[in-house]
Amino acid sequence: MNFTFSSPLHGTCIVKLWATGRYGFSLPKRVDIATPEGTVHSYLYFNRKVQLKAELPNRAIVRIAVARFLAEVDDGIVEIDAEMPSYDGALTPTRTNTPRAPLRVRPGRSHGRIKPGMDADLLAADMRCEAV
Repeated sequence: MNFTFSSPLHGTCIVKLWATGRYGFSLPKRVDIATPEGTVHSYLYFNRKVQLKAELPNRAIVRIAVARFLAEVDDGIVEIDAEMPSYDGALTPTRTNTPRAPLRVRPGRSHGRIKPGMDADLLAADMRCEAV
């Protein structure tokens, strides 16, 4: 998940959420905030409290990290937790320029391979479409 937000001190900053595990459900989660000058501040989230309520959603973790960043600029990696105040401003979702992974679908009959020696006209007639 990537976001941008406006900081009164730095301008437009970029936020990247890194989550471990498949589909990003595992902990720890790391939030990197990059300023336009190129400095990166990192925040880690561990769910250390044993509770009966659900883990914080990813967007809530990002909001807490942004609030911590705006409160004071920290050096190194800082740990955040659920009791910290969150950022109330606007977060704008952004997309990266990296291409998406191809879909893993099984091709249908129209996408099937033609074996050597097969007649393309007969195949087209069988599929009820025109020959190319």
